[in-house]
Amino acid sequence: MRRIESQIDTNAPDFKANHAAMSARLKEFHARQHATRFERPQRDIDRLARQNKLGVRERLKLLLDPGTPFLEFSTLAACREYDGAVPGAAVVTGIGIVQGREVAIHANDASVKGGAWYPHTVKKIVRLLDVALENRLPVIHICDSAGGFLPLQHGVFPDRYLGGRVFRNQVKLSQANIPQIAVVGGHCTAGGAYVPTLSDYNIIIEGTGAIFLGGPPLVKAATGEVVSAEDLGGGDVHTRLSGVADYLAEDDAHALALARRAVAGLNRAAPMNVQWQPAEDPAYDPAEMLGVVPADLRTPYDIREVIMRLVDGSRFDEFKARFGETLVCGFAHVKG
Repeated sequence: MRRIESQIDTNAPDFKANHAAMSARLKEFHARQHATRFERPQRDIDRLARQNKLGVRERLKLLLDPGTPFLEFSTLAACREYDGAVPGAAVVTGIGIVQGREVAIHANDASVKGGAWYPHTVKKIVRLLDVALENRLPVIHICDSAGGFLPLQHGVFPDRYLGGRVFRNQVKLSQANIPQIAVVGGHCTAGGAYVPTLSDYNIIIEGTGAIFLGGPPLVKAATGEVVSAEDLGGGDVHTRLSGVADYLAEDDAHALALARRAVAGLNRAAPMNVQWQPAEDPAYDPAEMLGVVPADLRTPYDIREVIMRLVDGSRFDEFKARFGETLVCGFAHVKG
């Protein structure tokens, strides 16, 4: 592949103005990401502490290999929906490294509406499981969900790509012999109960985790019986009597250590479905992209100037370069 050459003057006033404007927008974007990931009302933080639970980001830190990246999906999903009350759609999804191998991760954020499923929540989970299926990635579910958000249940389940698709994809993963590991770190109610039950390995935290289709309030309303969450579907019930769960953990740290041990014991090599070559930095500084893209998005620019700051060695094999010139297609390597 040939290296493409830049026609941009990085000392030009327009470039510097674009860079300043895009830097400000990038700063705003990062601030929104930080708020979505970490800023929660104190009452929700205190509630998790009373329940002896770690936050979802703390759980991820214990699960992932130290110092490795986590490619998070759709961080800002739903942030402008539901009056802004459901940051990140109450779920964290992405690809991380556990015991040296890539895994897809779905983790309910119980600091947001008890991890309830909203319409955007199920879309985000379905997308993750689609990626896992396409790339044959093992899946780790960190389950802590109040189930479907009932006032919006008409938008949670009844369509081909909504809630039922989560369970369909879990079955497809099983059919394809792609393992799933569930860590039950809270109450998994109604639709949320199916996720750990359909997984291959099921780890439940004693005194914290519970799996049931209807919780104690529903049992009381339906039958008049008063029963605790632990007696109805807690760790002892599911590891000793029902067999739904496989491992009983003492706390979050123990449960996530067991999940890491399960990944280490998968005893299969990750498939090699990409032709790799040694990674190479672009010939042009990627930070210059902030000056390449105009601050006014109505102003046209050459997308090749972005491509050459993105791909290895700034080499790009353009396909049909003279045909349909408003669209640029081609081949390149990124990070090898």
